[in-house]
Amino acid sequence: MISVTNVNVDLTNITQELQRVIDNPDTMLLVHARYAQILDPYVPYDTGYLSQDSVEIEPFGVVYTADYAWRQYYGEEFNHKRDVHPLATAFWDKVAMETHIDEFAEDVKEIILRRYNNG
Repeated sequence: MISVTNVNVDLTNITQELQRVIDNPDTMLLVHARYAQILDPYVPYDTGYLSQDSVEIEPFGVVYTADYAWRQYYGEEFNHKRDVHPLATAFWDKVAMETHIDEFAEDVKEIILRRYNNG
C-alpha cells in the first residue's frame, strides 16, 4: 500500500514575521552583542580600553570608538601584550569569523527564533 500526501505550505506570513523580527533594532542589538563577544578575544588588548571600554553595540554593528582603533585594526603600530588576548590580531573580525562562523550562525538563528516565538 502507498500513501501519498501532497502538502502546500504558504510561507508568506512566516517570511514577513521573520523579516519583522530581523528588522527589529532590539533583535539586532542582541545579534551584535553576541558578535562582539566572539570578536573580543581577537581584539588587541593593552589596557583594555579598545576591547572593553570603547566598544559600542549598535543595531547596525559593533563600533570601536577609540581614536587608535583603526590603526590596530589595520595592524599599524601594532604593539600590545598577548597575555590577556593571545589571539589578538589585525582584521580581528575576519580572523574570528574564520573560526567561529558556524557558532555565530547558530547563535543568530537561536536569537531570531527566540524573538520570533516571544512575539
